[in-house]
Amino acid sequence: MDPEEAISYALDLGAEFVEIRHQKISVTEVFVVNGVIRRLSSGDESGYSVRVLLDGSWGFSSGPSLKELVDSSLKLAKSHKGEKIEIKGRSFSGSYISSVKVPPDQVSVERKARDAVELCKRGMINEVRNFNVSYVDGAVEEEVFNSIGTKVRQKIYRTRVSFSAYAHRAGITERAMESAGGTRGYEVVEESAELAETAAKRAVELLSAKSAPAGKFQAVIDPKLAGVFVHEAFGHAAEADEVLAGMSVLEGRIGQRVGENVNIVDDPTIEGLYGSYKFDSEGSEGRRKLIVEGGVLKGFMHNLETSSKMGVESTGNGRAMDFRNPPIVRMSNTFIDRGDADLDEILRIKEGIYAMGSLYGYTEPAKGQFMFKAEEGWLIRNGELVEKLREVAIAGNTLDILRNIELVGKDLRFSPGTCGKDGQWVPVTTGSPHIRVREVVFGGLR
Repeated sequence: MDPEEAISYALDLGAEFVEIRHQKISVTEVFVVNGVIRRLSSGDESGYSVRVLLDGSWGFSSGPSLKELVDSSLKLAKSHKGEKIEIKGRSFSGSYISSVKVPPDQVSVERKARDAVELCKRGMINEVRNFNVSYVDGAVEEEVFNSIGTKVRQKIYRTRVSFSAYAHRAGITERAMESAGGTRGYEVVEESAELAETAAKRAVELLSAKSAPAGKFQAVIDPKLAGVFVHEAFGHAAEADEVLAGMSVLEGRIGQRVGENVNIVDDPTIEGLYGSYKFDSEGSEGRRKLIVEGGVLKGFMHNLETSSKMGVESTGNGRAMDFRNPPIVRMSNTFIDRGDADLDEILRIKEGIYAMGSLYGYTEPAKGQFMFKAEEGWLIRNGELVEKLREVAIAGNTLDILRNIELVGKDLRFSPGTCGKDGQWVPVTTGSPHIRVREVVFGGLR
């Protein structure tokens, strides 16, 4: 039974919407600690998934046999009743292969392991007690067919290498991180050697820094931290499934002002970024979305289900971790778009804190609250960076930060990462220029 036969079979048995997805996945992972390989894996897998809608209920199954998967999915959908919904959307057709210089599947596992060890050695300097290198690459070939008429195929390569340096002195431990990656090939590794040394040097320098003061300060936030903020604190709140579940501070705010001097974008079409794709896991074409324009909320990110429920078109944000998981609403490359300010102008404040990088954090999209631990910072006086800081943490309300943005820089930069939601992890990109915020609360997260 081929996908089109499986769709007809499911429709004949009463399904109102049918989606067939097939994937072939190749993945290599290398994890090195202090020059020693701790994990090395490489393998291939493939499989189908079938998703059906019947009487408002979804049924989803994955495995090797299409007929069995259709029967299983229909049985699951019949086992419970849901709210009646008609899936509406455009049909898409076409194919796509991401462009890379050095396909990672043409590089031996032995070379990948050897290069990861050598990169690790470059970061083992001075007071760095632990240095980690994490390398992962993948090639995903995907076909999506559905009962709307979509028939798409794509093959996407992704490569990422990350460095974590831990420096120690007199009971103090500081961490610094760097990473590079995208829908690119092994050239990512060949271009990232200096990042290992950068992470190590920054970790050592932080050992001599003073703890950041607590309180409210005018703040400059660098592209890494601002990018994580817009993804975690704002982006999840702009996912339509969170809005429909009553878990978003943005519910009911379309057309309202939610910020100043800011444009927020989600765009999977940017060539080479880690969260890029031509088609999402439902076969909808990915497109650039201006979520916030001039501070005004314009819309949410959607998959076929949420767009049908809210009477709009899917934005191509239905993504699944692999064929074993159903598509849900996910971000791709989410960022604050560039403004027109130079960094010198942004730093021109009487007294404040320059917060840089991101280690970890906590967000609550339903309440619009967040806390983030930055990697490092600087005390600013009269436009000058006068004292290096560690233990830099920011907290507050998402919309308060957006409404207090004074300046947005020209220097848009991107960082690759992975995002977890409902047990699924997908590749994403965060990004922003430097931004200046009128008031930010520092402290409270250690």
